[in-house]
Amino acid sequence: MLALIFLIVFPFALYKAWKNVQMAKASTAWPTTAGMITAVEIAKVMFRRQPRITYSYSVNGAPFSSQRISFAGGYRPKEVDTILARYPVGSEVTVAHDPQSPTEATLETGATKQVTAQVRILLICFILVVAVNILSFFMKGLNRKSGPPMRTYGREALSQPGKSG
Repeated sequence: MLALIFLIVFPFALYKAWKNVQMAKASTAWPTTAGMITAVEIAKVMFRRQPRITYSYSVNGAPFSSQRISFAGGYRPKEVDTILARYPVGSEVTVAHDPQSPTEATLETGATKQVTAQVRILLICFILVVAVNILSFFMKGLNRKSGPPMRTYGREALSQPGKSG
């Protein structure tokens, strides 16, 4: 049942992760503007410490604010302090923004290993779920063929001529 749920959710999760990678790749060509770091903190996300950096910027005179550092799904715990140190409150930063939707912005552009990790993890999980289900199917088939021993309850002795039970 769990495998079925995964196989139903998998295409949607893979699509979202793939779109994220495509946006990360496209972000290298986005126009940039000057921005200012307004807040820096450590957030607890699913039992993990993650950097949360808020910055403001303007595009064509319109003010915007964002918290996206990069398109990565998360950061390793040992990287959090390094990332926070790179972006102190009040510092000026270069903000890349989507020309069609300036609300989509990031401080770090491109598809790094951390960005593509979501796709890799989903594909590995998919392969594992399929492999476990295939193995399970064949193991059930083997168990059906060998099956439990049949009890005869003395029928063999009764069916032989000349022997009485």
